[in-house]
Amino acid sequence: MFPSYLNLFAILAIGNGSLALNSCISHCNSSRRSRITPRSLVVLSVGRERRVTSPSNTSSQQQLIDKEEAARIKRTGQAKLRLEKSVRRENRISVLESIDVLSTSERAELDGLLKVRDNFEEQYSTTSFTPEHVEFKRLHNEAFVALARYCHKDRFERGYIDDATTEKPNVFYLDGPDCGSTNILIDSAGFDPAQCYVANRHESTCKILQEILPNENVICATASEALSPSSQDSKETSFSDVDFAAYYFDGCGGYVPHIIQMMSSALIRLDHDNQQPSRTTAVGFSLLGGNKDIVEKELEVCRALSIIASTRGMRTRHALDDPIRYGIPNEICKTEGGTFTSWILLEAEESR
Repeated sequence: MFPSYLNLFAILAIGNGSLALNSCISHCNSSRRSRITPRSLVVLSVGRERRVTSPSNTSSQQQLIDKEEAARIKRTGQAKLRLEKSVRRENRISVLESIDVLSTSERAELDGLLKVRDNFEEQYSTTSFTPEHVEFKRLHNEAFVALARYCHKDRFERGYIDDATTEKPNVFYLDGPDCGSTNILIDSAGFDPAQCYVANRHESTCKILQEILPNENVICATASEALSPSSQDSKETSFSDVDFAAYYFDGCGGYVPHIIQMMSSALIRLDHDNQQPSRTTAVGFSLLGGNKDIVEKELEVCRALSIIASTRGMRTRHALDDPIRYGIPNEICKTEGGTFTSWILLEAEESR
């Protein structure tokens, strides 16, 4: 009796193989649907898996790209207005200073203009740093160096660069008048000054940095402005065409949209025809304040960075989860006092 039923079952299985397979696939997909994230769908086929972008993720990408495009137009206008205002102020100061005898109103005007210029100076100071915070900063600068080198080595192994010994990784970061990060990169890590690119809104700080770095490697502007492509009629320079292995957005405060805007400026290219390949890139950022919501703020930044990465066919990985793999000091921590610093790697989607 049993052989007959087995034979019958075999005949039915062979004759209706495709129906059974489709039914099985439908059942599997139905049972797994609750575990599928809205960011990607897993489509099962015989013997393999493939990833497809979900509609919600595509929509998030487009919203981010549209937002960055609008922000760049606004930044270009703001930078132009700020430059024009600065030029007008300096011209007026020159005119008033050339007058031998100033009237009371002219004297008051000159004093006011000089006060505005003098007040726009770098407020960043390391004199108040505790020894613990100085060590914290040192370790994260070492992480910056290690990740830049890791990304550079990975690019060489993938064939994006021909000679890792002659081609050096370029890095972008924010620095103050103490030139803390610059000194570590050059003096301790052996970076060439030509590899180091900095943005700072304060002219006094830029002049100090230009004593160490090439003039063209220092832009007196916000990070977002320095990393955005310049308009065709603009005389302002930018770093948008520089291929950076690592970015370090340090000391940016605790305002999440500001940090996301800088990352968008650095990594989203509206001109997809000129977009570079998906090269491994490190991104570090600091959140200041130390409030209870600091973890939620990091989550918001990381989620936005994941969407930014997806526009380049890349995914994100937390580098501090496995510091030894990337040559990062094992004793590094994410928090110290009111500062929270994180490092994320952007990798090609097919990387494992």
